[in-house]
This record gives sequence, structure tokens and C-alpha cells, in this order.
Amino acid sequence: MPDLELTDWTMVRTAPAAISTPQELADASLGWIEVASPGTAAGGLRAAGEWVVSDVVDFDASDWWFHTTFDASDACSATLTFAGIATVAEVWVNGALVLQSTNMHLSHRVLVEVQAHNDVHVVCRSLDHHLSTRRPRPRWKTRLIERQQLRWVRTTLLGRMPSWTPSAAPVGLWRPVTLSFDGPGSVSDVSVVTALEADIGTVTVTATVAGSQVAPVGDLWVDDVPTPIVAAREGDNWHVTAVGTVRDPRRWQTHTHGRPELYPVRLELAVEGISACHDLGCIGFRTAVVTTTDGEFSIAVNEVPIFARGACWTPPDPIGFQSSPADLRRSIRLVVEAGMNMVRIMGTTVYADDDLLSLCDELGVMVWHDFMFANMEYPVADEGFLASVATEVDQFLSLVHRHPCLVVLCGGSEVEQQAAMMGNSTFDNWLARVFLPERISQQGLNVGYVPCSPSGGVFPFSVDTGVSHYYGVGAYLRPLSDVRASNVRFTAECLAFSNIPCRESVDEFLADGERAGNSPRWKSRVPRDRGAGWDFEDVRDHYVTTLLGADPPSVRYADPDRYLDLGRAAVCIAIEATVTELRRPGSTCRGALIFLLRDLWQGAGWGLIDSSDRPKSAYYAAKRSMSPVGVFAVDEGLNGLNAVVHNDRAEVLEATLEVRLFAPGGAQVGRVCTPIVMGANSGCTFSVDAMFDTFRDLTYSYRFGPPQLDVLSLRLVDSAGVVLHECHYLPHGHRRAVDHSLAVDARVWRSDPKELMVTVQSNRFAQFVSIDVPGAIPDENWFHLCAGDERTIRCNVVSVDASAIGEVRALNGAAVTTFNLSGAMA
Repeated sequence: MPDLELTDWTMVRTAPAAISTPQELADASLGWIEVASPGTAAGGLRAAGEWVVSDVVDFDASDWWFHTTFDASDACSATLTFAGIATVAEVWVNGALVLQSTNMHLSHRVLVEVQAHNDVHVVCRSLDHHLSTRRPRPRWKTRLIERQQLRWVRTTLLGRMPSWTPSAAPVGLWRPVTLSFDGPGSVSDVSVVTALEADIGTVTVTATVAGSQVAPVGDLWVDDVPTPIVAAREGDNWHVTAVGTVRDPRRWQTHTHGRPELYPVRLELAVEGISACHDLGCIGFRTAVVTTTDGEFSIAVNEVPIFARGACWTPPDPIGFQSSPADLRRSIRLVVEAGMNMVRIMGTTVYADDDLLSLCDELGVMVWHDFMFANMEYPVADEGFLASVATEVDQFLSLVHRHPCLVVLCGGSEVEQQAAMMGNSTFDNWLARVFLPERISQQGLNVGYVPCSPSGGVFPFSVDTGVSHYYGVGAYLRPLSDVRASNVRFTAECLAFSNIPCRESVDEFLADGERAGNSPRWKSRVPRDRGAGWDFEDVRDHYVTTLLGADPPSVRYADPDRYLDLGRAAVCIAIEATVTELRRPGSTCRGALIFLLRDLWQGAGWGLIDSSDRPKSAYYAAKRSMSPVGVFAVDEGLNGLNAVVHNDRAEVLEATLEVRLFAPGGAQVGRVCTPIVMGANSGCTFSVDAMFDTFRDLTYSYRFGPPQLDVLSLRLVDSAGVVLHECHYLPHGHRRAVDHSLAVDARVWRSDPKELMVTVQSNRFAQFVSIDVPGAIPDENWFHLCAGDERTIRCNVVSVDASAIGEVRALNGAAVTTFNLSGAMA
């Protein structure tokens, strides 16, 4: 019989320990609801319309029972595979207890005897009840969670961090449940291991083939090249091995620096005359070297130094923990389109599954993957706990061998920082510094390893050595100049702001009559450090004041919409300035990951993208500053203005560097061009002052007389006249009065059913031009536009209503330009 995925279940909540066995369920009057697996209790209630994310429910307070049935043609042996049960769980098959687990991150295979009709019950016991037993206290407490004893249980902190996640602790069958009938020839325990040495790539595949009288035969196919298998008897089964080789393989590289080359792999077997083909996915060959000498932390892939940039990943569905392939692809595509080449799976979340890693392989996105440890002191002296962790780690490592995207493994998040900040200077992180490296070494993975994020330096949270979480610009309210002064080496978290969503998302979130900024519902979703007297809206408001010269409370009272726009713009300035500085060729930094990629729920969360997958202003700022090919202005004070040009691509860049000068009235008063040729994977610095024949005081540092320049535009232009990248430098900063003579014209047209084109033009310099098209997502937004320039923006159509009204506005403009979509939608 073919494998069967058990997807249709019923679920019921019971009081802790009130029901011990499935037999007792029949005697109770319970309200079962239909749910799907994989999924969680919260996801099931949400689908049934019995819970919404704003409801505060302690899912850890109850027992949750799940039940399903299946039929078999004959009584036989079968294997039930549970890819993940959260968290303290028991599994009963036909009334018999067959499995107990206390680790959400483990998968389990259980041999069962099936009958013609079969019942499966799974109970996830109350975590609160489980933790009520007295256990030794930790040496320090973390404010991240309320239940300090969670350190004893292997489960995620998502849903259990009240300061920044929905109240939806994952409980239930959160990963698939499958039933396999293990007849002769069935294949299990498949392992795929790749290696690259001396320009020869190898892929070693091993598998177990269930008992048959005759040895299986077949081939391992790598890129349509076969290698015969070798079968050896092991008890009642056969152990199959095959080693495929590829000479001078096309190497996998990040999308920013090359091509993510992959090879399809399949295993074809014939057992007792029955043939089957097993698709093993795709593999890639690459080398990865992580350098940690002299306080450095840098990554090279295939001997090419990579400035790693991207964001910290969160599950697209933090309630049900299920994401369709389309949802995952959309999220990773947004990463790629923003010029990001790395995502970090944090220790507060869950291990990545094969679907996510395969997408990162395909699209050329590196993965930094924490083990699931965060902020707490874990009881490694407890033998049962350590044995569970050993199995968890080995299972995870065995699944990731074939994925070239996995470049860095990390022992956990903020464990050492938390200990040090609580005064435990002698804390010994044996788990991350001894135990985990030994397990990784046994697997032979070609990845870098860091014991903890952050770690290194005088204290683990120092930023000038090793890996840091740099929040100087951000939570610690430091000026933008702090980035260079801090000498950041690699920041695995940075630039956390309460990022305001687009107008469409704000309108969807707030009820009629509510206003962002003062609505209790709005404030409840602003992220904060638990126990702190401030939140990340306060942080954003600080930069609105210091960068844009506005008084947030006053603006919020008088013009709530402008208050939001000022916040969107301030975050853009902070992100672009910080990433530009960190990427600068003379910088000590070799990587920057923004916290976070995506919001966990509606509101002004940390995400660059909101919970509806709509990019925020922060996303567009990150996209501009992380572009693989780009030009960036760096103010060197009395030394003048530099143009930093990056060419991360694997091809030589031949382009023209164009500089345009604009007077305060908007007139162009200077223009100079110089051809540049840059090698592959390189960055160069050019003096803009040196491109002019005379001294122009471009940065207005010497201040001889009134300002002559208002805006300076830097552009990279290719041989066909196409602008590859543009940035703007404002000598007098971003504080600009509202210009009532500013007019931004817009016209909309359609070139494809899936896209709208919006062309904008301005009569004067337009600061932070924003485009809002309900039901469509612009490729670019929150950008500057010089007087007389025209720019056409593609908008990806999601679900546009022809009666909708689009808007274009500029931060320094008084008027809002509206356009009707009916003509374009015809």
C-alpha cells in the first residue's frame, strides 16, 4: 500500500490531567472540532472561527486531544512517522500507548500493528501542569518569557514571549503525520551527503530497503549521470550505498555574487521485479570558509568574500506553523529582490524544514541557522535533557547535509549575553562551546560555527569583536555616526524599529475611528522589551525628532497621517545610512542582518514586511542599500564627499558614474560624468570632489556663504543609458519644510494583467515619494526624485479593484496626487 498522510483529525481541549487514556474520552461529553494536520491547536481554533489572534489564550494551560482513524485492507505492520509534536505528548494507537515525547523538535518513527479499522489518539499535555513540578532554579532569569522553567522543555519560545509575539503557543501536530506500510522493497532512512574536494564533487546516498529475498539493484542519478548502487545485507533488510561524482562541478553561489547552481538527484531501485524512482531533490557544491581570527567574523563562498546582508527569519504563519509552497516562495523572492543574500533562523523559533532550505538553495540565499537555544541557562547536567538534545541535534544535522545554502551554524541566541548582563561573568556555555561543535564535527559539514549570537569581545555584547547584535542606531538611541565609531565586525541582529506598514495595511488593522499612534490596539502591537519603560515606537519617534526635526506628539495630534509618514521616512534614513556605512570598503564589518524580515501579526512590528506580505518603507530602504550593484554617498566631512560603488556580480561592471548638482530652487547647476570599470565581486571608493575642476564644498562643511547646493544625485548608468542605481545626498540633512509649490504628477497604465505601471514626475525635489495602490505592491517606494526627473515604477497586482484610488505623495509636499485605476484596469 502507498504511504498515507494523516491529515483529517478532530480536536478537543480538556483540563490538565483530567483524562488519562483514550478510553476515558468516550465517557466524557466533549465538544470536538474538525482540524487539519499538520497544524496547531491555535490554528485549528482559528480555522473553526473559535479564536482570533487578538484573543489572549494560554494554550499551555490545557491538555489537547487529537483523534483520527484509518483503514487497512489487512492486518499488518506499519510505521507511523510524526515529524513534530508540540510538546509534552503521548500517542495511542488502538488504545495502546506507543510513544511519549517531551521535545517538539524531534521526529519519531513508531512501528505499529494495524487492523482493518484503526484509531490514533495524540494528547499534548498542559505545559503549565508539566512545569509545576519543582526543579532547580536557573542562575539568572530572562525577561523574554514569563515561565523560567521553560528551560527544561525542548520547545519554541514563539507564542510564549508576550512582549512581541501573539498569545498562541504552538501545541499539537505541527508537522506532518504519515503512515508507511513497510512491505518488501520499501525505502527508509535515506541520507544524502555532499562534499567538494580538489574540484571533484561527490554525493553519497545511503538508504535502507525493507527485507526481500533478492538484493535490490539500481542507480543513483546525478544530473542524469548514473552510478550503480551497492547493496549489503543487514539483518532482514538491505543497506544501499551509492557514490556519485561530478568533476569540475558548477558551483553554488549566492545570487548576489553568482549563480546558485544545483544538480538534481534521484535514486532508481528495482526490488523483486518492481521498480521505483525516489526523487532526492537537488544538491549543490560549494566551499564555505568562516574566518574568526583577530576578532573578525567573515564569510567566503568559493573563495569569494561575501558581505552577508539580509534579515532574521520568522515563520510566515506563526499561529498554525504551516506555510504553503507559494507563501514560502513569495517570502524568499522578496529577500532576493531586496538584494539580501542571507536569512538567519533564530534560536527563539523552530528548525527550518526541507521546503524552506530547498528554496534558499534554488534562489541563492545563504542560511545562518541557530540551534534552538535562547536567553536561558539550560540544564545540561540532566541526563534525560541532554540525551533529548543530542537526538534533536543529530536529526537536524542529518537532514541539512545536501543543502548548500546552509553556511553558518550557531549555538543559540543571546544565551551568553543574558548571562553576562545578569552578572554571571564565570558562566560556562559548555553546550554551545563543546557539545554542539563535537556533534557538528562528527557529521563532517562544511559550515562555519559560532558558539552564540552575540559572542566575542570584552563582553559577549561588545560590537567590535566577533558577532554582535548592534542596536546603537536603534534601541540605544545613538546618532548615525555611532556606526563608524563602534567598528562593528558582523551584526547578526540590527536596526530594530517599530516599522509602520503601508496605508492599506494600517486601514485593515484599525477599526473605523481609530487612529494609529494613540489607539490601544495599535499600541498593544508595538514591540517592546518586556519590563522596559519604553517601546520601539519611542525609538522611532526619537529618530523622527533628531533626523527630521519634528515633534512627534505635536504632529500626531494635528496630522496623524503625516506622523506615520515621518516615522516611515526616519526609519528609511537610519537603515540606508547604517547599511551604507557597514558595507563601505573601509569598514570593519562583514555582515549585517536586520531584525526582523516579517511581522508576526498585524501592527507596527519589527518586520521589513508586514504580516500580509506587504513591504514597508523599511524594506525599500534595505533594498536600496543592499543592492548588489549600486552607488552610495558617504560624507567624509572636511575631506569631502565619496561615492562608494559596489559590484558584487560575477561579471565586470562597465558604467558611467554621473553626478548632478541641484540648487535650492531645483535648477540643475552642475553635472559631471566619469567612466568606471570594476572587476567582479569588488567595491571601490571615488572622490566626488575630485570629479569637478573647482572646489564646490559639496558637503557644505566649510560654510563659505549661503548654501549653493540643495541636492546631489549620484547615478550609475550603463552603455544603453539605463540607470542601474541612484542615490541622493542632501548636504543640509533631511529636515525640510513643506514645499507648497511642489507638484508630483502621476499616471498609471497597464502593460500586463499582473502588473500596473505608475510613472511619476516632479517639478521640484520630492523627498520620500510614496506610492499607495490598493491591492498592488510597488517594486520601489519611498524614494527621492529630483526636479524634472521621471521614474516609472512597476506594481505587482495582487487583487486590484478597478474602482480603487491610488495615491502619490512626497514627504516635503503639501498636496496628494490621486489617480483612478479604472482606466488602467480596463
